[in-house]
Amino acid sequence: MEMYRRTFAEINLDNLRHNIRVLQTTFPDAPFLCPMVKANAYGHGDVQLARFLETLGIQHLGVCLIEEGLLLRNFGVKAEILVFRGFDREGAEKIIQYNMTPVVSSWDHIEHLESVASSPVSIHLKFDTGMNRLGFRPEEAQKVFDRLWQNKYIRLKAIATHLFNGEDGVDPNGQSARQLKTLDQISKIFKPFNIFCHALNSAGILSKAALLKKGVSKDHPLFLQNWGLRPGLMIYGYNPLPQDNPLDLLPVMSFKSHVGTYRHLKAGETVSYGGTWKAEKDSVIAVVPVGYADGYHRILSNQSSAVFAGQRARVIGNVCMDYLMLDVTEFVQGKDLADFKDAEVTLFGYGSDGSFLSPEELAKLAKSITWEMLTSVGERVPRVYTGLDASFIAEEIGGQ
Repeated sequence: MEMYRRTFAEINLDNLRHNIRVLQTTFPDAPFLCPMVKANAYGHGDVQLARFLETLGIQHLGVCLIEEGLLLRNFGVKAEILVFRGFDREGAEKIIQYNMTPVVSSWDHIEHLESVASSPVSIHLKFDTGMNRLGFRPEEAQKVFDRLWQNKYIRLKAIATHLFNGEDGVDPNGQSARQLKTLDQISKIFKPFNIFCHALNSAGILSKAALLKKGVSKDHPLFLQNWGLRPGLMIYGYNPLPQDNPLDLLPVMSFKSHVGTYRHLKAGETVSYGGTWKAEKDSVIAVVPVGYADGYHRILSNQSSAVFAGQRARVIGNVCMDYLMLDVTEFVQGKDLADFKDAEVTLFGYGSDGSFLSPEELAKLAKSITWEMLTSVGERVPRVYTGLDASFIAEEIGGQ
C-alpha cells in the first residue's frame, strides 16, 4: 500500500524470529508446531508473516477460514495449512483442491469430505472437552473411530481440543488439566491411527514453560504426553498469563503515526465531536491522523495516552473516524513548534526513542483484551516491515 499519511504498523521481523526461536528451543521435541496466522496474522500481515515463518523452518500454519488459507496458497505459501473453522461441501472441495488440512469437528464435515474426495484426505479431529463451541463430544470418540477406521477417503493424523481457560494451566486440578486428561483418554481410543495430539495455545504453552522452569513434577497433566503446540498471541510478543513470565518474548508490532497539525486553544474552548474536553488554560493540541477506522477505539476517548516527544500525552476529546487529538501543552510550552513538525506519535509498541507503550494497557482502558487491540489495526494502515529480513518481504512478497 502506498503511504500518503504517516500512519502505519511497524512489524519487527527480528522480534518475531526471536519469539519463534525461544519457542523452538524451549520445546525442541514438540511433535507439532503450528503458529496461528488467522485474522491477518493477528493484524501483522498474514501473507508476509506466513512466508517469513517458512524461512524459519515452520511447517504448519493455522487459519480459521478457508478464505484465509486460499490467500496464503495464492501467494505461494507451501506449508501445511490447517483450517480450523467448519465447512460445507463446496468448502471441502476447496480444501482438497488447495491441499489444506481440515480440522473436522462434526459428522457433516466427514460426510462432505467423503462426498468429494477421490483420494485419501488427511484430517485432524477436534473434540469438545469444555469449550462448548466446536468439536465431537468425548462420548462420541468410539463411534468416530469406527467411522474412520479403514475409511478409504479419510486419513486421521491428529486429534485436538481447545483450552478455554489456559491461564489456569499450571493448576494440576484446574479446568485445563481436566481438559487435557479427557483428551489423553480419548487419544487411547485412536492409538491404532498412530496419531499425535495438540491442545496447547499460548497460555497452555507458557504454563508448561513455567512448570519446566520451576522443575515441577512430570506427573502434571501438561506432561501426560508430548502435546502439540498452537501458539498465537505469544509469537507476536505478549504473554496471556496474569503472573508467570517464563519466556523472554519481544513485541512485534508498533502502531505509529505523526502529528498532522497543531491547534492553539484558548481557555474554555473544546475539542472534537460533542465538546467532551474543555481547555482549562490556553493549550496546544496535536492533531494526529489516525482514528477508530484504523483500529484506535473510540472508547479510549479522554482515557488513554500516546507517546509524543518521548512523553505520555493524553488523548483528549472524542476519537474520530480519521483523527485523534493529544494535549501536548506541557511538552511544547516555550519552544518553537517548528521543532515538533511531523513529530512521531506511538499509539502502542516501541517508539523510535526506545519508549514503549503496551497494547495491554490500552486493552484494559478499552475494557478489552490484547488480542483485540492487535487485530483491530485496520486494513488501511500499511504494514512496514523492519529487521534483518525486511528485504525478504520487500523483494519476495511486497508491501500489503
